[in-house]
Amino acid sequence: MYIERNPLPETTPESVGISSGWVADFIEALRGIEYNMHGFIVMRHGKIAAEAYYAPYRKEDRHRMYSTSKSFTSVAIGMMADEGKISLDDKIASYFPEKITGTLHPYTADASIRDLLMMASPFSATTYGILDDTDWIRTYFDAVPDHRPGQVFWYETSATTMLAALVEKLSGMRILDYLRSKGFAEMGFSDDAESVLTPDGAVSWTGSGILCRLRDLAKFALLCLNQGEYQGRQLVSREYMAQATSRQIDNGEYGYGYKFWMMQDGFGCRGMGGQMAYCFPEKDLILVTVGDDQMNSDIKVRFMEMLFRQNVYNRITAEVLDEDPAGCEALCRVCSELKIPTVKGQYDNPLAAAVSGKTYRMTPPETVRNTRFETIRFDFDGNRGVLNWKMDGIGHALAFGLGHFEKQIFPGFASEEETAGKPIIIYGYNGRKQPLYLPVYTSAAWQSDHELRLICYSIGINVGTLDMRFSFDENWLTVNTQPHSEWLWTELRGMQSGQTDQ
Repeated sequence: MYIERNPLPETTPESVGISSGWVADFIEALRGIEYNMHGFIVMRHGKIAAEAYYAPYRKEDRHRMYSTSKSFTSVAIGMMADEGKISLDDKIASYFPEKITGTLHPYTADASIRDLLMMASPFSATTYGILDDTDWIRTYFDAVPDHRPGQVFWYETSATTMLAALVEKLSGMRILDYLRSKGFAEMGFSDDAESVLTPDGAVSWTGSGILCRLRDLAKFALLCLNQGEYQGRQLVSREYMAQATSRQIDNGEYGYGYKFWMMQDGFGCRGMGGQMAYCFPEKDLILVTVGDDQMNSDIKVRFMEMLFRQNVYNRITAEVLDEDPAGCEALCRVCSELKIPTVKGQYDNPLAAAVSGKTYRMTPPETVRNTRFETIRFDFDGNRGVLNWKMDGIGHALAFGLGHFEKQIFPGFASEEETAGKPIIIYGYNGRKQPLYLPVYTSAAWQSDHELRLICYSIGINVGTLDMRFSFDENWLTVNTQPHSEWLWTELRGMQSGQTDQ
C-alpha cells in the first residue's frame, strides 16, 4: 500500500485565487480535443488546489516521465557543482578516460558539462543511435561529431546520459539515490521511484527513464519554482537554479536553460506524450501532468497548455475567492467521470459475424518492409473480440472490448511476477528485447461498415499507444499498424494485406 511521506498540503482552489469552475472548464476543454491525459495537479502558493486521475490511473501509480527525467539530471549536476566535485566548464571527456578507446575527436574533447546541459553537444544525432554498442558511454566517445560544441542548440539524449553517468561515477550511487541523499528523501520523494537502465545495465537512463508518481513530480516542480529551496532548506544553490531555469541558448522558441525549457512567462520540464511540469514564478503557480499523446506528436500537448492558460492562468486573482458551490460541484462531477478514452465508433456490425473465425494468410514477410504477420484471425463474441495472429511461427491473442476496455498482458511479454525485483533495462533498442511487464488496455470500434479500429494503451514501464486499422474487402484483409511509443511494438509497424479461402 502506498503511503506518501511528507505530503504536500492541500487546499480549495478558491483559497488561492482559482475558481473550481475554471478547473472544471479546463477539464471539459481537454475532453473537447480528446487529449489523452492520465493525471494532473494544479498548485499555488505551495499547496495542491486541484488533483485528478483518469481511470485506470491512480494517485499511487508510478508513471514514466520520459524527457522530464532530463531536468532531474540537471538538478543532480547542480548539487555536484555545489559540492565542488565538478565545474560546469570541465570537459566531460576528462572524467571517462577508460571509455576512450582511440584518438578522441577535438570537438568531443572540447565538450564541457555546460555544453551538455544546454543541449549544445558536438553531435546532431544521439550517439547510441549511430553505433550499435550497448555501452552508451563508449558510443559518445567513439561516434564522430559534426560541429563544435557550445555553438548551437540540438536536442539529443546522449548528452543527458553522459551527465547521469558522471553523477553516478562520482557519487558511487544511482542518480535517484544521490538525489535522495541530498534532500529528496526529506521531500518525501517516493522510495520506489526508479530509472530505466541503459542496455548494459551500467547507467540510469535519466534522459527518458525515470518512473515516479505525479506527486513526486509536483514536489520536484515546487523545488525548481522556489529556486532550489524546499520547506526552508536549500537543496541546490539558487545561483545554479537561476542559470538552469533561464535562457542559456536559443532554441527557436523562448530559449533553453540547463535541461529546462523556457516559456513566455516561466519555465518547464517536457516529456514525450504529456509528462509536463509548468512553473509560473510571477503567479506562484504550477501545473504538472502525465499522459500519453504520442499519437498526436506534441500538437495536443500545446493545445493543452493553451487551454490551461485560457481557462485558469489568465483568470487567476491575487485575492481569496468566495467559495463557489456550483463550481465545486462541477469540478467534483467531471473528476469522478475521468477515464482514458475508448475507441469511438459503432460497436455493432453485421460484418463481425461474417469474418469471425476466418483465417487470413498475409503477404509473406520477405515482400513487406516491416510488419511480419503470417496469419490473422478475429473471433467476435458479443461486445468483445479477440485478435489472433501468428508471427515468426508463434501464435498470439489480444482481447479487445467493443465500447469498453479489456485489460491483459500484451502477448509475448513477461508477467509482473517474472519481472518483480529485477532492474529495468531499456526494451527494444536496436532490436534487442528484454523481459518486460507490459499491461495494456484495449478497445475497438467499427469506423465504417468495412473498417475496424483497435487501440491498445500500454500503461506499464513503456507508456504508449498501438493503433491498428483493419479493412475488410470480400475475402481480403488489409492491416495498418502504427505504434506510438519509444521503441515499443516496432516489429508490428507497417501495412500488409492477405486473403482467406474460407
